[in-house]
Amino acid sequence: MGRKPSRTRQHLCVCLALLELGSGCTIFEKPSPKPPPAVEPENIVVPPAPAPVPPPKPEVIVEPPEVRERREAQESLQVAQQLMARGDYEGALRESQKVLKQAGNQAPGDEALFNMGLVYVNPKNPKKDNRRAIGFFNQVVKSYPDSPLTEQAKIWVGVLDAMEKLKQVDIEIEEKKRDRTR
Repeated sequence: MGRKPSRTRQHLCVCLALLELGSGCTIFEKPSPKPPPAVEPENIVVPPAPAPVPPPKPEVIVEPPEVRERREAQESLQVAQQLMARGDYEGALRESQKVLKQAGNQAPGDEALFNMGLVYVNPKNPKKDNRRAIGFFNQVVKSYPDSPLTEQAKIWVGVLDAMEKLKQVDIEIEEKKRDRTR
């Protein structure tokens, strides 16, 4: 008596065929890279670590007194110029006098005198005094004849002298006008 074969066998055959096909596709895939061969710790040669290099010692630079004084004078001169730019004319004069003491008859003493003249000629300075400015500019010309500021100082003296003469002429004209009206 034969019974019909059940379909379960057919399903089983189809599943096995699919599995076989699925495993056959792996032939076409890229082979995975082989891991690097293991290195045995005995064969590894580790180079010795370099000896630590100590940081360089800072060099102590001893500045000659003349160089130090000149540097300090330049710094004070810059401070004086900054003070004058901010409108602190008294402070600019103090710093410029400090530069004169530090520099003596050398540079930047010429710049300090020139700046002092500029302080007194500045129209924003409430203590503006053309005569004092002329005195400082003349001192630059006499004390520092080789200075690059000497020519500028001479120009300032000429301009300020001309202004003073014009003021004097104006005063004389005003006096003559008063005498005529009497």
